[in-house]
Amino acid sequence: MNFGDLGLNTELGHAIDGMGFKQPSEVQEQSIPRILEGKDVIAQARTGTGKTAAFSIPLLQQLAGSRPEVQALVVVPTRELAMQVKKEFSELAKGQKIYCLAVFGGQSINMQYGDLRKGQHVLVATPGRLMDFMQRRWLSLDKVRYVVLDEADKMLDMGFRDDIDFILSKCPEKRQTMLFSATMPEPIMALAEKHLSPDKEFLNVSQDKVAVDEVDQYYISVNPKERISVLADLIRDKGMKRCLIFCRTQRTADWLSNQLYRRGVKARSIHGGLSQNIRERVLREFKEGKTEVLAGTDLVSRGLHIEDISHVINFDFPKERETYVHRIGRTARFGKRGEAITFCTNLMDVQEIGRIAQEVNTPIYELVEMPQ
Repeated sequence: MNFGDLGLNTELGHAIDGMGFKQPSEVQEQSIPRILEGKDVIAQARTGTGKTAAFSIPLLQQLAGSRPEVQALVVVPTRELAMQVKKEFSELAKGQKIYCLAVFGGQSINMQYGDLRKGQHVLVATPGRLMDFMQRRWLSLDKVRYVVLDEADKMLDMGFRDDIDFILSKCPEKRQTMLFSATMPEPIMALAEKHLSPDKEFLNVSQDKVAVDEVDQYYISVNPKERISVLADLIRDKGMKRCLIFCRTQRTADWLSNQLYRRGVKARSIHGGLSQNIRERVLREFKEGKTEVLAGTDLVSRGLHIEDISHVINFDFPKERETYVHRIGRTARFGKRGEAITFCTNLMDVQEIGRIAQEVNTPIYELVEMPQ
């Protein structure tokens, strides 16, 4: 299938060509026709599979020629993801007079309200800021015809279940709803049953197997007191210049980046506890190569859009298989191989990494000595 087979309008086709999209990814190929048919969709798709375009393209097709009022609502868990979705949506909307606004915490709500009043077709919002707009009566969802819940599993992890229920209760019952999630735990399925139509279509395009097949995976048994020195040696010995390190908490990410910096590694932390300006600067410096290592949490990683990450290191052991797969999926993008290394600090971690290897049906080798 090509994008030309989808019956899209000329302006949208030009915008797709301008972004360099050649053929639809799997999630796009499965989602776009069904959304254009008006079906509710629940899609399991990991970050990096093209899911933003999977819902942006059909929404732009359906919004063509309509009034500039909020008709499409995209709810996302983080500020970074809100900005990423808005950016891609706006690029795809070039030349079509369809306007998109992102609202999230960390920026002036009054400035965002001023932009909203100028007339917007699409609103991308984090739950908290969206609730602020609704509670101030600055925003009505009466005209919303399309709702997208993006990274739904992370929104539930962050405790937004009640907010999502409230937001959807304020949208018209006659609407089209799309839910995208990297994992499908029971709470997500319950959410879909409650808010999507009975004839919804479930699409599993998570590509977990593709992710693990393209990553060389290792684990290393480490004394907890020696993790920092072992990590610094790994980064230097392997010449890591585009490395993402996963930590369990914001405090650990800050501490780790400081410890690495003291050892001569160009490392920075990134997480929700930093101001928006600092987070944007950290990302910019990483993309420009001024920073070689980013230490962050699982939560903030969902909103990062960074290409060419060569190494992923699990400094803190992942809590579940889905978390492991999602973490290592941050590397090995666009046909390039990547490398993932997991630190095991006790026998239970070693046993668990063995079970993960069995579940994902791929070998995870032990690093018994420092690689050269």
